[in-house]
Amino acid sequence: MYLDYALEGYWLSKRRNLSPNTQRDYELTFRRFLDFIGPNAEIENITSDDVERFLNFLTEELGLSDKTVINHFIALSSLWTWAERNLGVPHIIRGRVECPKYHRPQITPFTPEEVHALLEACDYKAPWNRRWAKGVRTRRPTALRDRAIILLLVDSGIRVSELVALRVRDYERRRGQVTIRHGKGNKTRVIFVGDTTRRAMWRYLTSRGELMENDPLFATSKGRPMDRHNVRKMLRMTGQRAGVKDVYPHRFRHTFAIAFLRNGGNPLELQEMLGHARLDTVRIYARLAEVDLERAQRNASPADNWRL
Repeated sequence: MYLDYALEGYWLSKRRNLSPNTQRDYELTFRRFLDFIGPNAEIENITSDDVERFLNFLTEELGLSDKTVINHFIALSSLWTWAERNLGVPHIIRGRVECPKYHRPQITPFTPEEVHALLEACDYKAPWNRRWAKGVRTRRPTALRDRAIILLLVDSGIRVSELVALRVRDYERRRGQVTIRHGKGNKTRVIFVGDTTRRAMWRYLTSRGELMENDPLFATSKGRPMDRHNVRKMLRMTGQRAGVKDVYPHRFRHTFAIAFLRNGGNPLELQEMLGHARLDTVRIYARLAEVDLERAQRNASPADNWRL
């Protein structure tokens, strides 16, 4: 059976059980694997060596990170688990292809000064020169939105995939309550933000006029829902204007977690707010924050404490 035909059967069986983000990641893996192995490859003839060569290709030719290569490994293993059960095809990955090693990158939170710089960089485009003037700066039309996004990220630890899935109905202005309906594992949780973030959200939302409950909480200039790539690009460009290196969504999550604990936040509350199933990751943050898990107490807002 041709691999692309097998993939059609896989999706018919598995799509409803996978989150939208996992579906997109798996689709990317399968598209890359099809391009690598060839359109006429038959699933019965693909070997463990082919998978090994593909994983090496991802690392050596495409330069993908360890974590991304592991995600590709997991997607292919899922495909062959399905094929073993439904097509009688031997599992060529389990027990035969070693899972790539993951080296956890060093966690470096933003400093308050860096977050200040990022917020200031939201207001203006990079300066440019005209014949009659130098260092001309023009205001950015998305400044209010971008400030609100940065403050929400640093003040809640929300994942970027969760942020772009938010609708107007998910944000309760009076309490600063954010309901995340599409968290990891499709779990719902509630988080709260401080007054600084609430002010930024108020300015942004009131600038958009009348909104329907199902409208995206954060929209593009054309009113469409933002996606993860929109947010990553916005943060990267903001970092360049601000002179801050390594600006990406998950670094705000790290920053929130460490600041939360340093400000007296409770690790169990942090686990709930971040949407982690286990306490392991929170323990890493606790070590970085140099706090005693047994003595950590109430939560605090990083944005409020830094007077952003």
